[in-house]
Amino acid sequence: MKTMLKVQWYYLLDKTAAAFIGLFAVFVFLAVFAASEANLGMAVLDVDRVRRAFVYRTSGVMAIRLAASVLGIFLGLHGWSRTQRRAGVFFVSCRKDLFAFGVAKAAAAAIVVVVFILAGMLWYGVVGGYLTPYFEFSQLDANLFVDIALEALFFLAMQGLVTTVFDGVFAAIPAFTVLWVLESSAPEGRWLTFLFGAIRHARLDEAGLATFGDPSLQALVLVVLFNLLVVVFAWKDVN
Repeated sequence: MKTMLKVQWYYLLDKTAAAFIGLFAVFVFLAVFAASEANLGMAVLDVDRVRRAFVYRTSGVMAIRLAASVLGIFLGLHGWSRTQRRAGVFFVSCRKDLFAFGVAKAAAAAIVVVVFILAGMLWYGVVGGYLTPYFEFSQLDANLFVDIALEALFFLAMQGLVTTVFDGVFAAIPAFTVLWVLESSAPEGRWLTFLFGAIRHARLDEAGLATFGDPSLQALVLVVLFNLLVVVFAWKDVN
């Protein structure tokens, strides 16, 4: 498993992936700094602290959430494409190895997403804590970033599964459609209630954390989705 994980790093983090991750990082860097309005200076930011802190949280979290979710979709496309799957031919000799290869692939991509989110959280905390007078990292922020991680990992697993089954130029449409619905809709109506209940979508309102759904159920959905991804990946390559 350790060797297969190293192999996944080599194939997953190629020049294309590194370029996209760099672009996402620059986007987060600029978006979080812009949301803080740190360029206005401490004296100006000291006025209306509550409102400014709320705007910083909502805007900063939204930027990191979008970047992390799109990164998850990109890695699901890139890591489970037909070209990437062919690499398994050189490292597997039996069905058991295929499952291990699939687990290593999913683990490597998940680690990249989580590390990206942790880096975004660090930047978010540093900018807010050191460049503004109104922000202090709290348990609320920690909960929001857990929600962001669960959502990004959902899109990673979903896109990996879709790419494995329907590899092609339109494979990302379902994931981007779901992301657009989550970003633009409220959890109202039967289908939207189901969607928001199954996917952890980080939301914040003036009263605090407004994320919809049971986190235990959403974590279960995530575990099932990743297991399904590994099984379908192994079956696809065997057959």
